[in-house]
Amino acid sequence: MKGKRVVILGATGTIGRMSVDVLSKLDQFEVVGLAAGKDIKTLLEIKSKFPLAKTSITDVSSNDVDFHGQDAIENLLSSTNPDIVIVGVSGFAGLKYALMSSKYSKRLCLANKESIITGGKFFIDSVKANGCEIIPVDSEHNAIFRLLDSEKSEVSFIHITASGGAVRDIPTKNLKDVTPDVVLKHPVWKMGARITVDSSTMFNKGLEVMEAHFLFNLNPKQIRVLIHPQGKIHGMIYLKDKTVKVLMSNADMRIPIAYALCYPQSMDIFEEFDPCGTYSLFDPDPKKYPALGLAYRCLEMGDGSRIAYNAADEVAVQAFLEGKIKFTQIYEIVEKVVEKGWPNDLKDYDSIEQVDKEGRKTAMEMLSK
Repeated sequence: MKGKRVVILGATGTIGRMSVDVLSKLDQFEVVGLAAGKDIKTLLEIKSKFPLAKTSITDVSSNDVDFHGQDAIENLLSSTNPDIVIVGVSGFAGLKYALMSSKYSKRLCLANKESIITGGKFFIDSVKANGCEIIPVDSEHNAIFRLLDSEKSEVSFIHITASGGAVRDIPTKNLKDVTPDVVLKHPVWKMGARITVDSSTMFNKGLEVMEAHFLFNLNPKQIRVLIHPQGKIHGMIYLKDKTVKVLMSNADMRIPIAYALCYPQSMDIFEEFDPCGTYSLFDPDPKKYPALGLAYRCLEMGDGSRIAYNAADEVAVQAFLEGKIKFTQIYEIVEKVVEKGWPNDLKDYDSIEQVDKEGRKTAMEMLSK
């Protein structure tokens, strides 16, 4: 008997490869589609594990895949008729593909936070209108989703946790001299380059605050952040009676991926979690992590500011990785782009895309100066 049909977008990336590992252990799913940007070699290696899956490449042409070019992903989705799409595409491009996937599937296992951050209410409403549900794959949002899903009482606020990244123990005054090699050595998680840098600047957590606002329909004051170096507490919800529910697990992205696939069930395919040890939780230093405060300001300023925040960060992080700017200049550039002023109410994809392009253009102009 065939299982639920799954397509993986961003199959060759970190989330994609972890999804492949999870799906290879679960026989109730059938991988019917694999999509990548340009890494044909890795894509074909993955296909060898799922020989019946169709393949697509968007950024290059190849006769080795079923679909290539601009329409590759839509052709893949329409021809495979999936029940579930894992959206592991990184960056703003994920919004387009998440919206597209919601027209063809019943569930988005969403690892692309930019979809919610840039799309906001428009994205959430569009996915619901298509009869599709969103299950978050981010470890923190997956934890909060699970906690809220099992809670009947009213929630006062939530806490999402942050590692503080590789610079957590470096004095603030020394951050300007931090190099990409240092920043990319994340103390807990194995992730892509941009998200690893964003963990150290706390831009990633700023993006996650915005994501939680729309995903869980919470006001910004109900979303709080704590630094948790051990990486075992992934989310907490505070109830009206002053009790707290916590979700703990090993720092393994395959756990939220499996849960998003199998919801509302969980699977016994992982190592035992050992709860013993010392746990620390503390408030982030606003001087060390100003990106977090800027994220809250963006929620007050409206749609365009959130989009500009994400767009400028993508540009600035790439410039840092290429050695063009210092670590602390990532925030300086994003703040200037955000403060330029942006529309506060965007109701369609074209308007959102236009702000994203303008945000990137403004950031690039600042870099050239």
